[in-house]
Amino acid sequence: MKLLISIFFTLLFAVFGGSSYGQDFEVTKPLPAQNYLGITPDKKYGLPNNIGTYSDETGIISSCISLYDKEKPTISDDQHYFGVSFKIKSLLPLTITLIDSRIFNEFKLKTASGEAPYCSGTFESSTMIYQDTIQMGSIPQYIAFKLVDQINYNFELTDSSVITEKADIAFVLRGYNGTTEYNFPARFRADAKRSLKGLTELSFGAINSYRIFDGGIDPNSPDYYQSLEEIKVIDKALSGWTGYPWETYKEQDAASGAILTNPTDEEIFVLQSLRQWLVANKKGARTGGWQETELGAAHYGTWVDTKVLRYGGSAAGTFINGFRLPKGLNELNFKAIGVIFSSTDKYNTSALSANCKNLGITKSDGQALPGPNWISPQTYPFSIEKKVATGDHPIVCFYSDYSDEVPDISTAESLAGGNAHTTIHEAIHALGQGGHDSDESGDDFPYGVMTVGGAADQYPVWNRVFILGWLPESTITDDPTLVADTYGATDPNAKYLLRLGPLNDFDCISYVLVTFGGFTDNDNTDIRKCHRYQELYNGNWIQYKAAYTEGGSTWRPVGVKFEPLNDLADTKAPEIISTNGNAVEIEQDELDRRFIKVRFDEQIYPGKGYVVIKGADGTRLLSEQTNRLRELSSDKLEVSGYLLKINTGFIINSGQDYSLSFSDGAITDRAGNSVEPRSYVFSDN
Repeated sequence: MKLLISIFFTLLFAVFGGSSYGQDFEVTKPLPAQNYLGITPDKKYGLPNNIGTYSDETGIISSCISLYDKEKPTISDDQHYFGVSFKIKSLLPLTITLIDSRIFNEFKLKTASGEAPYCSGTFESSTMIYQDTIQMGSIPQYIAFKLVDQINYNFELTDSSVITEKADIAFVLRGYNGTTEYNFPARFRADAKRSLKGLTELSFGAINSYRIFDGGIDPNSPDYYQSLEEIKVIDKALSGWTGYPWETYKEQDAASGAILTNPTDEEIFVLQSLRQWLVANKKGARTGGWQETELGAAHYGTWVDTKVLRYGGSAAGTFINGFRLPKGLNELNFKAIGVIFSSTDKYNTSALSANCKNLGITKSDGQALPGPNWISPQTYPFSIEKKVATGDHPIVCFYSDYSDEVPDISTAESLAGGNAHTTIHEAIHALGQGGHDSDESGDDFPYGVMTVGGAADQYPVWNRVFILGWLPESTITDDPTLVADTYGATDPNAKYLLRLGPLNDFDCISYVLVTFGGFTDNDNTDIRKCHRYQELYNGNWIQYKAAYTEGGSTWRPVGVKFEPLNDLADTKAPEIISTNGNAVEIEQDELDRRFIKVRFDEQIYPGKGYVVIKGADGTRLLSEQTNRLRELSSDKLEVSGYLLKINTGFIINSGQDYSLSFSDGAITDRAGNSVEPRSYVFSDN
């Protein structure tokens, strides 16, 4: 029997329009036609019903490969699958070579359980990467090889990992509107690894594993789900806004007339007609075209939208409600479950974290997942281990949509980075943080992945210690000289959190647990002294206050409250060190730029304010803003150690006097003391 091994690549041309590679190859030992390649793994791993195998005796990998191109993510009816065999060619580097291929399971055989066998391997034409799940002995493993020799079909190992029964995060891929960006679980591995890398670094290795599951493709569209939400709110309007939260909306807005109450016969007719239209068209009124109908043109903008539909939800909540976890996913094997939505549509359902049960997610058989409905899942105050040990385990889920809303604008890197940032944020919610970190004054202070605009590698140390347990309390110190910088930090035993002294403490309420799994009411609160803290990130001091937990417990640990640097135990202000009687040093670089250097007697940091330079006649020559985060301060200001360096942008005339001044709080020390005095006269003599 003679086969063309080149069919493996020729079909890339036939299916995807790619290049054809290969040559005729005489198969000396053809694969038996009555078998399909693979083995059914142990059910405990939650894997598909058929994966590849590796034989120690022969050194051969036998599996199935599906060919695809990342530019064509939708699974088509004519998807091609091949039974293939690879033989180990060398160990350093580990190289395998293709020795056989044929159409996979051409006789439509079934597994022992009567199912069609799954094809576990993939080959992507754009990257030339072969990925697969194979069983070695009794242990399944993930493998990835890159095609390095297109003539002899040699592949070199690029990645491998053992597949464990348990992991920290379960990613469940879910397409919608009949399409998906990840038509094979292996396609999500790069994104999964990116998010996990961020979580591993933030957690100092406490979160270090994940699994990927196939959640299928929902045939329904966002428009359809929007129609369901609008039907729901119309029904509530026609019933008089009964039930929660509708009664609250009515109570708030009835007096002002912002919500529809006591509808007229005409208004009832319009809403009933709209409801019928929504059912028939399976599209929302806002986006589906009802506004262009005769009734819609007359009523949508005047009252239907503003007094009725605006009280309803978006399609997002309906996407996840009723979703069943994949068969084989044991929810107790994971600390959090993340549903990754994707579609080729220009739509994005955003992201959210909540109790799986509250989201409407069920087990694969439709049974409800554990967890009381009343509890806010992100704020459950016990570790995952305690939940599992006691059987009191509200499973926490999050979802994030990886679809590209603006494909004409976003790049692959920006999309992947944004998706990873969102996933890290939502996973932290699911792992224990109930709210967001924020600034005490409501100021824009984007520090940390749990704020709007904060970087993915920033996360308050207090949260890592007291909310998520990623760091021990021994990481706290009262000595600022011992504090290590968290930027790129890897040592979980270093000192990262500075607890400011008693002068900085404030009164707070600690909710004490009276029974395991329950909370006390407001009569059993405990007023304690809460602390203020500081931490270092990339040379920048960050200060915040936090709810009490040391030696006790808190309910609803939402995060920290940022505030300006202010250590009441240190009142000494930074002072300028003059150079030859001058407050500043003046220098010029090779690009003819003029710089002013100002040295202080202690380390300084940007606060919030302005650095101003004026001429002798009072003309303002420079005014640059500082921010508590260095990256948000003016790029003309460089604060490093004891030195402030200013790029003036103008020529400094010899013999002419200038004034340098600082607004209150513009430049401070670690304790928040502003420089003294605030104004100086200098010249270039």
